[in-house]
Amino acid sequence: MRRLRGRGAAPGDGAAAPSASQAPRPAPLAEIAGALGCTPEVTVDAEELREGACGTGPTAYRMATFGTEEGRSAWLAEARAYGGTYLVGPRWVVTAGSAEALAPVRDRLGGAIESAPGHGSPATGGPSPHEGHGAP
Repeated sequence: MRRLRGRGAAPGDGAAAPSASQAPRPAPLAEIAGALGCTPEVTVDAEELREGACGTGPTAYRMATFGTEEGRSAWLAEARAYGGTYLVGPRWVVTAGSAEALAPVRDRLGGAIESAPGHGSPATGGPSPHEGHGAP
């Protein structure tokens, strides 16, 4: 079972440990997508954030890698407001339509599956906040 980790020198391999300003790079999108069995279509390619999407059969995945853990945490805080299911690893996130779709992915990548109810979803226990605003 192969687990994705950040890029960096392994302890004891003769390379100097990275400094705080040289944190190991997260697993690249291509490596995450490879574990998913697909080729990513990169939608954001910035130093602090790379996002992409791919699909295998009926399941579509979105993935993101982050320059820092703080960046990943901020992204997750924003995303959770909209709900969803996330496979969260060190400086990377994969999303899919359900925890069931992410379970085999977790076996290959590691990480933890997290879920958040959507804004106005039945899980919040009340009517949609969009009712009465002209929403169908």
